[in-house]
Amino acid sequence: MGCGTGANLPYLREQVGPEGTVIGIDVTRPVLDRATATAAARYDNVHVVRGDATRPPIPPAEIDALLATFVVGMLDDPAGAVDDWCELVGPGGHVVLANAARSEARYAPPVNAVFRAIVVLSTPPTTQLRYESPPHVRLDERIDAAHARLRANSRTVADETHLFGVVRLTGGELE
Repeated sequence: MGCGTGANLPYLREQVGPEGTVIGIDVTRPVLDRATATAAARYDNVHVVRGDATRPPIPPAEIDALLATFVVGMLDDPAGAVDDWCELVGPGGHVVLANAARSEARYAPPVNAVFRAIVVLSTPPTTQLRYESPPHVRLDERIDAAHARLRANSRTVADETHLFGVVRLTGGELE
């Protein structure tokens, strides 16, 4: 979900080998065009599809794993989307969430100041000076809800942080 320009598609293809299938889903046509040019055009078993992450155009029981990159923070109901993805993948499958959120590391204040600025500047409309709740707070709440729901749906979980604690990864093997 949220395959964007397809940066992860070659790596995912490497993981499934020539016998598996990788399907990248994104709602934005220009990034899908780039994903097609960079990955899908090179491999017979890599495909890109335009679709909404909250209603993936994939039949249930057709996939073994799902990777959602930098997408749950954009969803109105990220925990609900994670529930749907877990149902789509099914018991024994794997779901991994990768997102950027404020760091909880001890050196977080300067890192979070930069992160906040990036979030505010990239949140439409960028000319708005006041929000009902700050965009970086809404983003953190959505990401926390999605990662918590994945943990709740999984029998085993791995959590990691990268890039000064800003990038959060949660992977779960589903119950």
